[in-house]
Parts: sequence; C-alpha cells; structure tokens
Amino acid sequence: APDGVKVYHITSGKTLPQWLAEGKRRGLRKNEEYLRRLELLQGFEMPSACQRMKISPDQQYVFATGYHPPMLKVYDLSQLSLKFDRHLDAEVVDFQILTDDYSKAAFLCTDRTISLHARFGNYYKLRVPKCGRDLAYARHSAELLVGASAPEIYRVSLDEGRFLTPLPTRSPAVNAVGVSPAHGLLAAAGEDGVLECFDVRAKGAAGW
Repeated sequence: APDGVKVYHITSGKTLPQWLAEGKRRGLRKNEEYLRRLELLQGFEMPSACQRMKISPDQQYVFATGYHPPMLKVYDLSQLSLKFDRHLDAEVVDFQILTDDYSKAAFLCTDRTISLHARFGNYYKLRVPKCGRDLAYARHSAELLVGASAPEIYRVSLDEGRFLTPLPTRSPAVNAVGVSPAHGLLAAAGEDGVLECFDVRAKGAAGW
C-alpha cells in the first residue's frame, strides 16, 4: 500500500472449478502457485469460544465444540463449509471421533454424562460415576476410557453397551488418558504427577 502498510490478499488466488478432472487436479501438485494458495473455511467461528477441535481420521472433517451455548460444529474440508451444527445439553470436557468420518462421536460432558452421537444426532446417554476429566477411545477393543476425579479409570464397552470393570490407579484422580495407536497401551496421567500405563486386556497397570 502507498502508506507502507502491508496488505495480504488472502482470497486473490484462483479457485479451482468444480468440474475440473481429477487427473488435472493431481497434476497441479507441482504447481507452485497452486500449492501456495489460501482458501477460507466458511463459518469457522463460535458464538462465544471454542473449547476443543479435532480432525477426523480420514482428514476430511473438523469437529469443534464451544460453549455459551454448548454446541458442536462439523466442517467439511472438501467443501470448505459447515457440514452441520448441533446444540448440546452441557459443555463438553472432551470428545472422541469413533469412525473415520463424522458418522459417530462420543462427548464427555460437564454434567457427568457421555453423549453418543450419530449422523442424525444424539441417540444415547450414560452417566459416569464421577466427574470426567478426559476421554480416550481404544479402537481395537471398542472401549471408551474415562479419566475422572477418582482413583480409577472407567471403561465403557461400545460392543456390549455397558460399563466394564474399572482400572484401579495409584493416583487419587486422573487428569488425562491416551491410547497408543501402535500397541494399544493406555497411558494415564494422575493429578499427583504419576504416569501409569495399562494393557486394557489386563486388570492392573503394566508399569508406572
């Protein structure tokens, strides 16, 4: 600009026509102008604030949760637009995408519930014994694993539709849980700074 202020034209790049053949699209992967282009995701905002954001395993959808009011928004990256939004009954602590796309997801909420959603909306809720702090999903066993304000990790079998025997922990409460995609071990971070690892097929810790 004449006054020395930098101006960035984020929409000045060429937009690819919808009818362009897939072969020609792949051919553009070596085009520097195409690789440096910027495209905006329409409606990428929340009324108040965003809490959590995750991308589906197939890399095609973005899930975002916010509050005031509690809500979910799912964006389709191939269309650069909002796929759908959905209001929730309580704020989301954490969530897990259960399928490769947007078909199924589980939401751990502040009202001590896990809300299970499908394409058409919420279809089932179950109550967690203690306030949940984190949520993980073991794909190999189809289990939801909940770290909570208790010295144990709650297990929910999605195949059987019921709670399984919880995993006891050394910590008085569990702040974070995560499952390794490589070997399926569950790691749990306690509020006292202790990290424990579990094999969900066993009843005790694999190490700490």
